[in-house]
Amino acid sequence: MDSPMATLNLLHADHSRLFALSGRPFRAVYPVLSRRAGGLSVGINLNFDKGCNFDCIYCQVDRTGPPLPEGNLPAVDLVMEELTALFDAMDSGGFYHETSFGDLPLPLRQVKDIAFSGDGEPTLAPSFREVSQAVRHFVARRPWTESAPPLLRLITNGSGLFSGESRRQTGKTFLEDGPGEIWLKLDAADPDHFSFINRSRIPFDRMMQGLDLVVADLPVTIQTMVLDFGKEGDPNAMASDRTLWDPLLKKVAGWAGQGREIRAWHLYSVARPPALEEVRKVPVERLEAWAREAAFLPFPVLVFP
Repeated sequence: MDSPMATLNLLHADHSRLFALSGRPFRAVYPVLSRRAGGLSVGINLNFDKGCNFDCIYCQVDRTGPPLPEGNLPAVDLVMEELTALFDAMDSGGFYHETSFGDLPLPLRQVKDIAFSGDGEPTLAPSFREVSQAVRHFVARRPWTESAPPLLRLITNGSGLFSGESRRQTGKTFLEDGPGEIWLKLDAADPDHFSFINRSRIPFDRMMQGLDLVVADLPVTIQTMVLDFGKEGDPNAMASDRTLWDPLLKKVAGWAGQGREIRAWHLYSVARPPALEEVRKVPVERLEAWAREAAFLPFPVLVFP
């Protein structure tokens, strides 16, 4: 049997969307052990075509592979069916007997969140609004006798929230109707690093203007992936140095100075194999040094190496 630490390391490194229970493959719902959530996280993947308007160099999704097979159920029915089956198996204990989570220590077995993430930007999925509302109702209806209800969490690059109506609807579902959070991606705050890391067709100025609107209207946790790319001496290499960090810190400090409601800032690095092997994890000392520089901000800056 693996040691507890080895078990945790393996589970933290595996955020695969491929999950099966009692021989039945799931299409939309998948459990993971999340460093940042602090326990089990139940992911919801609505991007069956692997479509995304970012193509981040650190993404673990292999977009060269085939999309998920078409199913017979509408997305909302599929998610409700799979969520019910998963939580029923967790309540009965069968989940822990059948899966790699069997050696998970008891304190980490509580489901901390139901997170919209998956194989692309969740807010752009056609079924996002309907499914997120249904999941909110699921959390509200289900009895949580032995634990607190899981948070409803949205992990987003923000691009689907540029319109006022989308922000209003998303804020109501994720923040007003029950305990929830929005984790907002900000990997770069200058055009060169944005282009290199996120590889989006959205113009940099439009992206920053849109994020300004999101942060003005919605409480968020900012998440920043910090990485190195390529080998030293390689002309295509990139190191996360001052040219990346200084604009990021200036942008986030600017939001704080405007009184925006930022709950925390997560600085984290690569924990799972990305699609591009040139992506490298940064030393924890670099993350910790940057967190110390940001300690003047009026919210916690947390490091996840």
